[in-house]
Amino acid sequence: MNLTKYERKNTIRSDVDFKVSDVLTDPSGSVAYVHVIKSDGTYLISGGSGVRDSTGEYHFFFATGETDPLGVYVVEWYGWHNLGSSFGTKRIVQRDAIQIVDVEQ
Repeated sequence: MNLTKYERKNTIRSDVDFKVSDVLTDPSGSVAYVHVIKSDGTYLISGGSGVRDSTGEYHFFFATGETDPLGVYVVEWYGWHNLGSSFGTKRIVQRDAIQIVDVEQ
């Protein structure tokens, strides 16, 4: 796996496409949530809200600080999809991994 690398102490843009049956679909209420989980397993961001770009396409900016650990971070996007009145809702989840590296000297 080849992870995208970002230097610590920078702002990072994360993008997601939500699809149901290969069709771009907004989560219920057009609300997409995001968690950013640091390499030590703690949350950098918990329950952030993504910005809708178009149907099923969202983005979110987050920043890492100089004391955040280096290593692999998981960006987890989620939302809910309405399956119909008798079926309720289903959680839609998309995950991505990135690598935080030290700032080049």
